[in-house]
Amino acid sequence: MMSRFLIVTAFRAFAFCLVALGPAQASTGIALIIANETYDNLRGARGAAAVLRTVERLEAAGFRVDLATDVSAGAMQAALSQLSRSLTEQPHERVVIVFAGHVLNASHGTWLMGTNASQPNVASVEGEGVRLATVLAIASQRQGGAVVAVADFGFPLSGGAGFSPGLPAENAVPQGVTLVRGGAPGITDFLRSLATPGVTIGSLAGRRSDIQIEGFNPPYLTFLPVGHEPVRDADRTAWGVALDADTVASYQAYLAEWPNGEYADQAQAALTRLLNTPERIETALGLSRDERRSIQRDLTILGYNPRGIDGIFGAGTRGAIGAWQGANNLTQTGYLNRDQVFSLAQQGAQRAAQLEAEARARQQAEERRDRAFWRDTGSGQDEVGLRAYLREFPDGIFSSVAQDRLDQIEADRRAAAQARDRAAWDIAVRADTVGSYNDYLGAFPNGAFADQARDRIAQLRGPAEPQIDEGRARATEDALQLPQFTRVIIEQRLESMGFEPGPADGQFDRQTRRAIRRYQRASELEVTGFLTQPIVARLLTEGVLDLFR
Repeated sequence: MMSRFLIVTAFRAFAFCLVALGPAQASTGIALIIANETYDNLRGARGAAAVLRTVERLEAAGFRVDLATDVSAGAMQAALSQLSRSLTEQPHERVVIVFAGHVLNASHGTWLMGTNASQPNVASVEGEGVRLATVLAIASQRQGGAVVAVADFGFPLSGGAGFSPGLPAENAVPQGVTLVRGGAPGITDFLRSLATPGVTIGSLAGRRSDIQIEGFNPPYLTFLPVGHEPVRDADRTAWGVALDADTVASYQAYLAEWPNGEYADQAQAALTRLLNTPERIETALGLSRDERRSIQRDLTILGYNPRGIDGIFGAGTRGAIGAWQGANNLTQTGYLNRDQVFSLAQQGAQRAAQLEAEARARQQAEERRDRAFWRDTGSGQDEVGLRAYLREFPDGIFSSVAQDRLDQIEADRRAAAQARDRAAWDIAVRADTVGSYNDYLGAFPNGAFADQARDRIAQLRGPAEPQIDEGRARATEDALQLPQFTRVIIEQRLESMGFEPGPADGQFDRQTRRAIRRYQRASELEVTGFLTQPIVARLLTEGVLDLFR
């Protein structure tokens, strides 16, 4: 007797393979499961394959399970013939025969239809299906231990020549044979429970309204005895498979199969362990893109560089989170839980408020010094005072006024200067060297531009002002790719802080650059007039804080 066998038949050039699954278990029983979901000429019996989910439970209970899917009537007959021989030759105590697919009945019989079925008539039906009576007769070879289960999908075509779809209301069931009928979900649940030791057939049928029992149904006789051991062995085997895989899916599969198994508690504990990994905990928070940007801004404010405020948690953000966790005596996982998100937001808000307070204090001190210097240099009443003020406060409160007055003085001076004087001065300005201005003074010691020349000589001979790499600063700002609405918010923020950036239109003109430089000075940052990522983070965070005051 082969435990694995192949049946090939040539009905309408259709090949079929029938394979016995799993090793033979000692004398518990034998099961044949036929699931016909796909038909050659009919609408399929969708859902018929659900009965295949019972294979593992039956095998675990010690049944040898033979499986056939999408088979013709001829192949079904061959499989049933093989089963009948098995029951004759070997001492199987129990037999379970399962069919899921289209069913047709008439006054002279009921047929379980093969996949070659079309629109049978009295002459052709025997070649397109197998009689239910034949199946019941084979099962009767094990009276008292035989179950025939039919997942009835009816018949998709209207009955002709006296045929009706599905099983009839009553069936002639041989003595000692139990016929269970219903939909695929009910039949599947019934068979899975049938493989549990100590369960009676009647109690299983009473649990569901979508299955019916005909024939043998003793109220107290269990299908498998209470101490049936293959279940415990199967439980242990299933646990070993789950343990070897050590995945969420493997433990969930074990618990689905063995919810009350010997290792159910261990499986639940392992499942909890895997589900509570830092990565899963953060994923469960369902952080939005904006919430992730807020986290990156908080990290930036606190001095942990996430390498971008884009709402994408890459290696830079994970490293920044880990560094923040380490600084706060937390396990450095690089992933956040809910409490850590709240703590990070609180720290970021506190640090932003601190930075804003410090910046305001510096700004106020700078403004006081600015106003005092303006007053002490004559409040813009003479050219010397104006130039001294602009040297000290190029972007000061009165810088626009001072520059306008100097421009007017220059214009008035030019209008009054003689053509030769003016030409010599233009030459000196173009060269802009100590020598060129000395040459001018040599030619025009009392010229219209003499005081201006001396002032410029003093500047050139004084300490050199730090040179700003404007190209690099501009490139750094361009790399931020700030959208229009963000640029407008920044201008509004600068205006609210008193830095006078001009119209809030998202266009960073000369007035905006001056406001940025003033902000950088007040915040003790490098003065470039261009934005960096930390500055943007501070400005946006400070603006959000204002909403809650």
